[in-house]
Amino acid sequence: VAVVVLIFRWLGIFLMVVLLGGGPKLGALATLNLSQVSEFALVICSLGMGFGHINEDTMTIIIWTFAILAIASSYIMGYSLQIYKKAAALGNKLRGRPEGDGSEHGHDDHHDHRDILLLGYHKVAFMLVAEMKAKSPQLLKRIHVVDFNQDVMPKLRAIGVSCSYGDISSPDVLEHAFHGAPKIVIASIPDWALRGIDNEGLVKVSKKVWPTCHIIVTADNPEQTVRLYKAGADYVLRMAKLCAERLHDVLTENSQQAFGDEGELAELFSYFKDKDKVLRSSKGFVEG
Repeated sequence: VAVVVLIFRWLGIFLMVVLLGGGPKLGALATLNLSQVSEFALVICSLGMGFGHINEDTMTIIIWTFAILAIASSYIMGYSLQIYKKAAALGNKLRGRPEGDGSEHGHDDHHDHRDILLLGYHKVAFMLVAEMKAKSPQLLKRIHVVDFNQDVMPKLRAIGVSCSYGDISSPDVLEHAFHGAPKIVIASIPDWALRGIDNEGLVKVSKKVWPTCHIIVTADNPEQTVRLYKAGADYVLRMAKLCAERLHDVLTENSQQAFGDEGELAELFSYFKDKDKVLRSSKGFVEG
């Protein structure tokens, strides 16, 4: 019965997610993480037995199924990403495709002039592309994005950013997702938002695939910053530090207005608000 439940999970969850455009990775992870039987099934069966609709043997089978899948799913959830990677690699091998073959993922093939690689398209990468679109649109032609969110890729391609669907934690996937050697690799996603790898792991993976690249990663605290530099990072982003530096620059570069009268201070803030309005209008390409 437990095996039958698992089979129907793939039909009911994986198939539905893929048909709705979620992609095979999202579908597989959702299916693996929802492989258990709900405790509500026990309540329904208890009511059914009370009304005489089912017998005691059926209730026993449901209880055992619930117990087996509850225990198994606790381990499956912890290793769901590894299970997906192994299954995806096996599937590619059976179909005669190398792991991470770009033809499976809406891959852009020509990266000769692309030398800035974004590993993941999260908040910071999103804002970086928006800044470039507003202030330095010529740089967009030098950017390639590797991410698992296929929905944003048509909009990125429309503004000149090439992209590939792939798992940024896999060296084989990255090698096939980006042909050539990027000069700069930017991993702007914090550890809490990554799955199956952390920023230190991204440094090692990037250096393994592209030994000559310069890698920029993200840290949450000073201790992590030290570890990332020791791991080989060329520059480490820390949001708190960058915000403090920006505020310092605003105050020192505009000290006359900041410490002048109320009218000068209002003019200063109005200037920065206008700059934000320009940026917001430029980032609509991913919000529309």
